[in-house]
Amino acid sequence: MSESIFLPPKRSLDTFEAECSLVAGVLLNSGSLELVDDLLTPEAFTSEALGEIYRIARDRIQSGRACDFITIRGEAETNPKTAEFWKASASKLATAFVGKPVMRGYAQAIADTALLRSLKEEGESLILDVVHSGEKTGAVLVEELQERIERLALTGDTERPMKTSANAIDMLLEATEASWKAGNALSGIDTGYEGLNGLLSGLKPGGVYVIAARPGVGKSSLMLGIAMRAAQRNGRGLIWSGEMSAEELMSKAIAGKVGMPVDAVMTGHWKFADGERRPLSREDMERIVSAGMAARDIPLMVDDREGATVQQILTRARRMKRQKQGLAFIALDYLQLMEASAAVKRSGNRTAEVTEISRDVARMARELNVPVIALSQLNRQSENREDRRPSLSDIRDSGAIEQDARCVMALYREEMALRLRIGEDGDVSRNNGESDAAYQKRSGEVLDRLRQVTGLAEVIVLKNRGGRTGIVGMQFDGPSTWFRGSDERQSDPAW
Repeated sequence: MSESIFLPPKRSLDTFEAECSLVAGVLLNSGSLELVDDLLTPEAFTSEALGEIYRIARDRIQSGRACDFITIRGEAETNPKTAEFWKASASKLATAFVGKPVMRGYAQAIADTALLRSLKEEGESLILDVVHSGEKTGAVLVEELQERIERLALTGDTERPMKTSANAIDMLLEATEASWKAGNALSGIDTGYEGLNGLLSGLKPGGVYVIAARPGVGKSSLMLGIAMRAAQRNGRGLIWSGEMSAEELMSKAIAGKVGMPVDAVMTGHWKFADGERRPLSREDMERIVSAGMAARDIPLMVDDREGATVQQILTRARRMKRQKQGLAFIALDYLQLMEASAAVKRSGNRTAEVTEISRDVARMARELNVPVIALSQLNRQSENREDRRPSLSDIRDSGAIEQDARCVMALYREEMALRLRIGEDGDVSRNNGESDAAYQKRSGEVLDRLRQVTGLAEVIVLKNRGGRTGIVGMQFDGPSTWFRGSDERQSDPAW
């Protein structure tokens, strides 16, 4: 017995009758275009001729010209895509109109069926790709399919309703009142750092928060500090790390908790300046184990795959969002280590790659309605200036990062900038042709300033959409690579 009898009947992917009625409606009443134009493109029509007639009518109406069966006749009769159809069916088309109330339903049916046809084509294409994949791995084929499906998802979202200003105001007032009643001054999730909360009012859902810095300044450590504290206060977070393993990340968190060098936490040995190593005491090991047990209770998931795409992160984040624990935030370390789509990578244009990654991250934040903390490298420009404090123009590879972000923060440690002026012998490097007196004066100033700023850092808020910019002072412990707020004591818990 054929198994086909147990299958539902095949679904028709032809919407010719609906297309006839819709096009006739637009030609009989040009004002009805506004009912369907946000849903339809000419390419959605199964009939190329009807799609082209729709395009002609839409262009005339949008340019303020008259549009009906008479005024488009000349163009329809001379257009090679419509001439034959118009000659044979124009008189019948005029009687196809069913009624204005059903036009939007027809438009949704046409758009949805076009999406189904595209999905069918992708399925057929996937079969060919698998059979004739050449040297492509299964992982590459999955990535390419994800990219194609994501594009279809973006173009096929025809039924998401718009919000009126009244709807938006009701939602805003509801959130404001709930925050007011709870005594919560934040409009987003708690970062765990009072200074940042005061300037940002928390990390708002749907926003991208960029932390930018030169290598070695500590942006990964700051991100981890925010992630550990935010997860404690707000719920489960997802970290993607393209540079460190999950174990390395957690070693930094434990080092911050116990106030020990990261190297000691990872090896169980103290390392001295002369290269000697000694085992930690039993008490020190017990502190590390205790901190590790406490860290197990922090609701964080770490994805440490190298070169992940935004689509791969999004797939995991969607799954987490659906689960009971939910998803409070995402942290990405860092944007320039993420992979662009295969199509953009083939172009060899690095700026285009980072631009695509930045735009996809912004879309991910909005779709999931969670804040995304995204780290970014700075270029070398800031190091060539006398005042090495970073600016927005220093963000590396793409201006799209600055444009797409809700907030851009630059991490700066003057201590690190001053140490670049000191040689291996511990003395301040001498400028060419500098006199002894000038050198002694400048050297003294550099060393005095270094003593003043050692252990201090600044988070410079360069852009804050809908909020204030400014500088948040921080403390930085070099050996444990951990940040604390300027108002915190060293004896306060790291998280």
